[in-house]
Order: sequence, then C-alpha cells, then structure tokens
Amino acid sequence: MVLLIELNDFRRILFCNTNHTTMAEFVQQSIEEMLPELEQMERVGLFTDQEIRQILKKRKSYEYKLRRKTKCKEDFLQYIQYEINLLALVKKRRKRTGYTFKRVEIDIAIVQRIHMLFRLASTRFQEDVKLWMSHIEFCKKRNEKVTISRLFNKMLQVHTRKAEFWILAAKWEFEDNSNPDNARGLLQRGLRFNEGSEKLWTEYYRMELLLTDKMRKRRKVLGANLPEADEDASDAVIKGEIAAVVYKMAVEALPGRVEIILSLLDVCRLFNFTSDQEHRMLKDLEEMFPNSPKTWEALAKTHLVIRDTEEQSAIDVLQLDSEEKFHMVFEEAVEKIPTSEMWATYLQASLELAQTEAPRPLKEKRLQRTISVFEEARKKNHLTPDLFLKWLQLVGYGGFGDEMLQLARDATARFPSSVMLWHKHIQLLINNDCSEEEIKQVFATARKSVKEKESWPLWELILECNVRNSTGDTIKFFETGLSCCREVSVSVKEMYLQWTYLTAGISKARNLYKRLCQLKPLSLLFYKNYIDMEKSQDKPKIKVLRRAYEEALRDFGTEDADIWIEYIKMETSHPDGSLGNAGKIHFQALKFLEGQLNQDFITRYTLLQTGQLIS
Repeated sequence: MVLLIELNDFRRILFCNTNHTTMAEFVQQSIEEMLPELEQMERVGLFTDQEIRQILKKRKSYEYKLRRKTKCKEDFLQYIQYEINLLALVKKRRKRTGYTFKRVEIDIAIVQRIHMLFRLASTRFQEDVKLWMSHIEFCKKRNEKVTISRLFNKMLQVHTRKAEFWILAAKWEFEDNSNPDNARGLLQRGLRFNEGSEKLWTEYYRMELLLTDKMRKRRKVLGANLPEADEDASDAVIKGEIAAVVYKMAVEALPGRVEIILSLLDVCRLFNFTSDQEHRMLKDLEEMFPNSPKTWEALAKTHLVIRDTEEQSAIDVLQLDSEEKFHMVFEEAVEKIPTSEMWATYLQASLELAQTEAPRPLKEKRLQRTISVFEEARKKNHLTPDLFLKWLQLVGYGGFGDEMLQLARDATARFPSSVMLWHKHIQLLINNDCSEEEIKQVFATARKSVKEKESWPLWELILECNVRNSTGDTIKFFETGLSCCREVSVSVKEMYLQWTYLTAGISKARNLYKRLCQLKPLSLLFYKNYIDMEKSQDKPKIKVLRRAYEEALRDFGTEDADIWIEYIKMETSHPDGSLGNAGKIHFQALKFLEGQLNQDFITRYTLLQTGQLIS
C-alpha cells in the first residue's frame, strides 16, 4: 500500500535525521510504536491516508512538547484530550462502516496511550487532584473497575491527609464496585492518617449502617433459604454491632466534641432499626455534655421523629403530642440553663419548626407558639438584634402590621446601635404610610444612634423614599449627605447626580457635576454615570467628554484599565474624535498601569484593534 511505503520511508528519514538529537530519538521511538496502529487504521478503511498523515503530524507535535525540559501540564492535557477525541471518532467510524474487528490493534492501543499519558501527568503533577479524578472518570466511562481501585490507592498514597478522598474512594468501592470489605479497609486506613476527622468517622458509621440495612433486606428476601454459614458470618452486621463499635471508637477518638455525637445521631435517625443506638447516643449526650445547648436541642428534636405508622390519624395525634414534648424539653432547658445561647437555640429550633410545611391550622398554631417563645425571651432580656429581625420576619408572615411596628420600636430601643433594626423600623414606617414627619424623626434618631460609617443603608432607604414620593426635602437630604463621612457621601453623590439628571435635565446635571468634582472623594462609578449621561445626548460634545475622562483618569487612572479603553473607544468612534489622541491615550495608559492591569489593558486593546472587543 502507498501509505505503508510512505510510513516506512518516514521511519528511515526520521532515524537518519535524529542521530545526534536525544529528544528526537525519544520522539522517533514513540512514533515507531504508533506505526502498526496507524497502518491498521488505514488498512481497514477507518481513516484515509491523508487523515493518517494528520494524526501522525499531530502526535509528533505533542510528543515533542512532552520531551521538553520544562514539562507543562497543559501539554499533557491537550494530548490526552486529542486521544480521547480520536477514540470517539474511531467508534463513530466503526458504527458507520460496520467494521468491528482489530479492536486490540486500534482501540485498545489508543486507550493504553491515554492511560500512559495520565500516568505520566499524575506522576509529575502529583498534587493536582483534578488530574487523578479525570483519569478515574475516564476509567469509569470504560467500566475499568480494577484500574479505578488501583488509581484510588495511588492517589491516596499522595493525598493521605485529605479525608474527602478517602470517603470518595470508599463510596465508590461500596456503591459502584459492590465491595464493602474494600470500602471498610479504605476508611480504616484513612482514619489512621486522619483520626480527628469528623467526616471520616461519620461516613464510616453510615457505611456500616448501610451494609446492615442491605443485609437485613437480603435476609428478609431469602428467609429460610439463607445458608447457615452465611447467616452466622453476617449476624454481627445484621444486628448493627459493628456500627455500634464504630460509634464507640469515634467518641473515644474525639473526646470533648459534642459535634461528633450529633453528627452520628443524624445518620442513626435515617434508619428504622437503630432505636437502641439512638437511645445510647442521647444518654451519652446527657452524661458528657449536660450544659450544652446542642444536647438539649438533640433531646427536644428526638420527639419530632415519628416512626412509620399506618394510620394517618395516629400520625396527626403523635405529631401534636410530640411538638408539645419538644417545647417541654426546651422549657426545662432554659429553666436549668438560662443563658442567651440556650434561648437562641430554643428560638432557632422553634423558627425551623414554624417554617416547616404543614396544614394551615397546624402552621398557625406553630406560629403563635413561636411568637410566645420570642415574647418570653424578650421579657428575660435574651434577644439579640439578629433574633429581633427574625421575630419581625415571623410576625410578618402572620400579617400583623401594627404589631410589627410596635415590635420594631421596642427592638431599636433595646439595641439602638443596630443599623439593620433601624433599617427595618424605617422600612415598616414607609410601608405603613406613616407621616413624613415621623419618618424623618426616626431617621434623625437613627443617625444619632448608629456609627456614621455604617449608616449608608439608612441613607439609601430615606433618599429612595424621598425620590419616590417627590417630597420637598429631597435636595435637603442630598446636601446633608454630602457632608457625611466617605462611606456615605460617595454613594450620595452618585445618587444625587442621577436624580438631578432625571428630574432637571443635562444642564443642571452638568452644574452639579462641576460642583461635586470639587468635593472629593468620588467614585469611578460617579464619573462613568456622568459620561453615560453625556453620551446619551443627541449630539455628545467631545470637549465635555474629554474633560470628564481626564478627570476620571486623574483619580482612577492607575486602578482601572477599562476606563482607558473606553476613552480610546470614544476617540475612535466619536465624529469629532482624533486617532492621534487615541495613540496618546494608549501611551499614557502603558505608563500609568502596572502589573496585571497593564497586561489586561494590552489584551483588551489588542481585541479592540482586531474588532473582537464587544464590551
């Protein structure tokens, strides 16, 4: 065949030209190994001779990149992706031609090359987790289970201190490879390196319970047909004894940490055969952490867990009874441990229960009960600003407008330095159509009570209210805001300019802009907004635009690359613009911008010159 002769000629030419080049010798050896595979591709008609030449050329290019002294991860990835695409193309050609033979010589050869490239990349860049996971994903698609197990083991030799990888490997062994022994071994090894990992202990406990559940279902299906030897071997698993041992070991490995018991308790409650273990965990919580709010929360929420019941009416009765017991446990808790943390735990748990989906009568009953808990906490001075906000939100669900307003007054009186409570207070006054005088009075009180640096949300709310209602005090509020601290005045100037333009036109906006330019500091957005106003005119004035850009660049020319690009675009697109000025702007930008900003500017300017910059 012509192509076969050409390939042999290429082999001889390549050998003759690379006698003195080590890199070329390695590449030549790799190409030599590919020739039988390429010959088969051409012989069976999957590819034409021209396509084979292209494949050979592409592979040669990648091989040379891999032989360089400084190896680049992207070169490996590009080569791998090319081979994966080639393998997919081979499959399509086989489907089209109906030729199913020579898979070892062609398909398997490509697959082996992909594996080899992944191994080389993973060996050189061992810390790159994505490389390992990409190789594993490739194996999953090909259902190469033995290779996946081997890869997980190699990866875990490098990343021994990363608990999530041990969990991932064990999960694959248990769920996909159906090998619980391997999964258990992986988790046990992982715990030797990460004994203090709560996640690993939790997943180990979960896996043992899943295995127990699986064995119990198997016994239920097989019944008396279960072999006696198999029954004896799995008896400990079916009874959940192994999971109980894991729980004991976890508590011993993480002494003094209530979180590990709570985490395992959450897992325990997912199964309907673990009531004994659940009782033991609750008992341990009471004995080890009697003063922890989390312990009482777990004890209270135990009553909310309703086991499977056939009759819906029985479930409804149990639910009402269980919720009453839930509150009784927490009431005992806040009586024994009357701390703000305990009350916060009680309130948060009640809120979660009140927001859970339920029939309307039950939901209303939960709402009223939770509100009563909040009232009791307020009487005992255990509410925080965040809890007050949640209470206001909860009252809002019930539509109690006047009650919300009174509650907001009490909240701001109790926590006068909370910006968010004052914001909610003013928002409620606006929503309830209260008088302007009352709103202004509350705003004035709020300004005196909170730190000025944190008061912008209040200013934004009152300014939007004035702008929306077109009150006569709008300008007065804007002018007052100009004299505030930087955190407030900068945003006030932006809003003031926008409002003036929309209500009084461009002439008034220009006058205000000139005045505000003298009142530093200003934001880049302030300048951009003004420039947009000028550009939106029927005939934008080039002198005005240039002055605005120059003023913006004086303040932000060293901090932003986009403003330089926008200035250049204006000069090149405006009817009165100048290409000479655009060149000067480009020169100045390179001078003022440094580091990454300079590189970003060069990139965007190049795109602009080639017509590829859209925005």
